[in-house]
Amino acid sequence: MSSVLVTGGLGVNGAPVLEALVRKGVRPVVVDTRHDLSLVDVETQAGIEVIIGDFTDEALIAPLLRREGMKAVIHMAALVGNAQEMPLEAFRVNAYGTAFLLDLAQRCGVRRFVFTSTRGVYGEQPGAAAHPTYKPIHEDDPLRPYGVYDVCKVAAEGLCRNIARAHPEMEFIALRFATIFAPGKALRHKNYGILSEIIEGGVSGRPVNISQGGDQKDDLIYVADVADAIVLAAFCPKPRHDVYNIATGVGVTLHDLAAAVRKIAPDADIKIGPGLNYMQWPTNYSGVLDATRAAEDLGFRTRYDLATAVADYVKRYRSLG
Repeated sequence: MSSVLVTGGLGVNGAPVLEALVRKGVRPVVVDTRHDLSLVDVETQAGIEVIIGDFTDEALIAPLLRREGMKAVIHMAALVGNAQEMPLEAFRVNAYGTAFLLDLAQRCGVRRFVFTSTRGVYGEQPGAAAHPTYKPIHEDDPLRPYGVYDVCKVAAEGLCRNIARAHPEMEFIALRFATIFAPGKALRHKNYGILSEIIEGGVSGRPVNISQGGDQKDDLIYVADVADAIVLAAFCPKPRHDVYNIATGVGVTLHDLAAAVRKIAPDADIKIGPGLNYMQWPTNYSGVLDATRAAEDLGFRTRYDLATAVADYVKRYRSLG
């Protein structure tokens, strides 16, 4: 049986990737910092191996990469919530750590490295890409990283690109995701959970009051579609590019999301104020990404529209208790 090393695989975005890999007949070897299987369903748990440790620990990771049948690395682990307050540690983990892992994978004979990057590398796009026109952002558009996390992702992409360039047998793919919504995000990523608050609060009967952002359009992608894209990137034939947007290519508002929730819970008490930038961050990352390249090269297509994504989200949310 072929294997894939997955870092950060027990997280909100990682758990559906493990599920997709197991369905494909691949055995994920998961490296994470804590043994928390609360987001991984029982059937998937039976098909994975979990190693607790630091992905920058060469003594731990190298033997895993040298295992027979190890086909790829899917690198999802990152320092997220405290990156702004801990810039040097964030750079060590998110930038240097990523490049270290790719270099180690290359030395151990693994030939495919999939890196989960972020739309944050684009920062706040001006002009036609902004409200109200929302011209889709292409992979070759200028990068405008604002925060420490964004800067680290840009640095990681560049470092890995250069290491892979020196070793043509190594195939490096960076995936830049639109705004992901997923069960568990409100608990695990409290500062990023507005979409989860609307869905979970709406179906649970809790009043939801978002003070601003009702006019903002954003590209929202469901975590199951994200998992599909990651698995495609890990196993597709030789890619033509080393960076891909993973997105729906469609802009929706929080009002659209609330309407999808009300199809399940008609009495949901959700209030959303007007304006833009519902996250109220210093920079507004919202916008639409162009996923044409991923469709052409990876065969990526979203399986979920907003309504079916919310329905599946609620089903999984309720199953998690």
